[in-house]
Amino acid sequence: MNAWRKITHVVIFIAVFAAIVAVVMLLWNALIPSITGWTTINYWQAAGLMVLTRLLFGGPWHHFGFMGNRNVNWRKEHRRFHERMGHVSLEEKKAFIRRWMNGFNEEKE
Repeated sequence: MNAWRKITHVVIFIAVFAAIVAVVMLLWNALIPSITGWTTINYWQAAGLMVLTRLLFGGPWHHFGFMGNRNVNWRKEHRRFHERMGHVSLEEKKAFIRRWMNGFNEEKE
């Protein structure tokens, strides 16, 4: 990826984030004061609210950070599991599901 493409991605990210913050601020100021009686917020408070929400709940940008490739690994493991289970008979699948539901403890069966 060349430098101009990276710069373009950063600029687009900042523009989209700024637009989302503006929408959050407008929605907050239109709804929350009339519903709860709380005060209105400014742009920077809305940005802080977005960052706090991201830190607490995750969000659409989950592919950044230390959990970046969790979906890729999950898909790979899922595919591998189905390949291995494809050669198993129906009775063995039922037994596996029973063991799995019991936490793989033999004494619970």
